[in-house]
Amino acid sequence: PLRVKLRLVIYEREAPEGTVKDIKEQEVYMGEIPLMTDNGTFVINGTERVIVSQLHRSPGVFFDSDKGKTHSSGKVLYNARIIPYRGSWLDFEFDPKDNLFVRIDRRRKLPATIILRALQYTTEQILDLFFEKVIFEIRDNKLQMELVPERLRGETASFDIEADGKVYVEKGRRITARHIRQLEKDDIKLIEVPVEYIAGKVAAKDYVDESTGELICPANMEL
Repeated sequence: PLRVKLRLVIYEREAPEGTVKDIKEQEVYMGEIPLMTDNGTFVINGTERVIVSQLHRSPGVFFDSDKGKTHSSGKVLYNARIIPYRGSWLDFEFDPKDNLFVRIDRRRKLPATIILRALQYTTEQILDLFFEKVIFEIRDNKLQMELVPERLRGETASFDIEADGKVYVEKGRRITARHIRQLEKDDIKLIEVPVEYIAGKVAAKDYVDESTGELICPANMEL
C-alpha cells in the first residue's frame, strides 16, 4: 500500500501576510502499488510480471509506395493508410493495372468503390472524383467537342484539329506547346470531331429521353 503524508497549512486571514494559524499533518492512503523486485519486475497476486511499453501509431493519413519492388515489371505501386483516433484502419492500394482497392483492418481486399458506395456516393459523384470530363455537343447534325487545350498536350491527333476552316494540327501529328498556345490565342472553344471519336468513351451521367422518361444511357456505360 502507498501512503503519503500530507501537510495542511492554515494562515490567518486578517493577520499580516505569512502568519500561520494552524498546521495539520496526516497520513493519507493513496492506493496499492506492487513492490518492484531487484530484477525490475513486479509480483502481482503471487505472479512475477514485467511492464512492456507499447508503440501507438499517431492518427492521420500516411502515403507510401513499394518503390517498384513488388511487381516484376518494376512499376511503382502507391498506397495510403488512414488511421483514425478510434475505429478501423483503412488501407488503400493500387494494383499493377491501376485499379484501386481498400482493406479494412488489413483484411480482405475490396474494390475502393464499395467504401464510396457505403458513404452514399452515386456513380456520377464517383466519376467526378476520379476522372476529367470531356463535353460533347451536337449542332447542325455535327459532333463538336469542348476544347481544353492543356489536356491535349503531348497527344497524337487522331483527326485534323480545325476551327473556322483553319487546320491547327494535322492528323497523326503530335500536339505540342506551340499548338496549345495558338489555340488559346485564337480563343477556340469548340472543335468538330468525327463520330468515331466518341466510341469507347464512358458516359459521365445518366442520359434520359425527356419526352418518354426512358433511360437511354446510364452513367459509367461505355459508348
